[in-house]
Amino acid sequence: MTTEVVSPSLIPTLPGHTYVSEDIFRAEQEHIFEQMWFCAVRTADLEKAGSFKTVQIGRESVLINRTRKGEIRAFYNICRHRGVKLCMEESGEANRSFQCPYHAWTYDLEGKLIAAPNLTKMPDIDRNEYGLVKVHVREYMGYVWVSLADEPPSFEEDVMGAIEERLGDLRAVDDYDIANLSLGRRIKYDVKANWKLIIENFMECYHCATIHPELTEVLPEFADGLAAQYFVGHGAEFGDDIKGFTIDGSEGLDRIPGVGDDHDRRTTQ
Repeated sequence: MTTEVVSPSLIPTLPGHTYVSEDIFRAEQEHIFEQMWFCAVRTADLEKAGSFKTVQIGRESVLINRTRKGEIRAFYNICRHRGVKLCMEESGEANRSFQCPYHAWTYDLEGKLIAAPNLTKMPDIDRNEYGLVKVHVREYMGYVWVSLADEPPSFEEDVMGAIEERLGDLRAVDDYDIANLSLGRRIKYDVKANWKLIIENFMECYHCATIHPELTEVLPEFADGLAAQYFVGHGAEFGDDIKGFTIDGSEGLDRIPGVGDDHDRRTTQ
């Protein structure tokens, strides 16, 4: 797929059909979202044994839960018997198991098949072999990351490596103690647009001075058209009279204890 460069000053978008083609979207789900490491939920959302969340990753529903041993597990949210979705809710608490609403096949929090109608009369059924299909899972910085790939990419290279590439030092993000931050508010957007348009809008701040004057007043650099001038370790600085990253530039919360003066008045994306 190529695009014609008309002017060196303008970066062309992809052809129009790539934003609406069902075939291309299906390929993107298969080769991008279902292969990469996906930041799925906050670890704190799975506070105790039996807590679970279901998330949509590409074309698949994934069930993420905390076991009675306190460990995080992730599975395809599909019963092994007839392929019915196991958990219909986005979140909740299971007492000791998950039960399929169709034929009542029941799985423990580790994904093992523990009960089913007439199961004792089917000695050839291996309860581990017919357990829920596992998804690769990793905990990092207070988040649960999952990958649907048979052989997931290196977490150290793809996730941790991206942080190091952007910030210059993997330890720089440690100062924010992200894993121990408390959630203040969660806003969920249902954007009726192709996902590539959202990424493009985020990466290009050409519209910021017109659409988001409050933002460019807090971060004057954003008025230049890029959401983050990209070079290693750089963070956009606050304006001279700005005290905090808020709508009106006033002070927000107290400084995170580990964040030094060099990062306290900057934002890095």
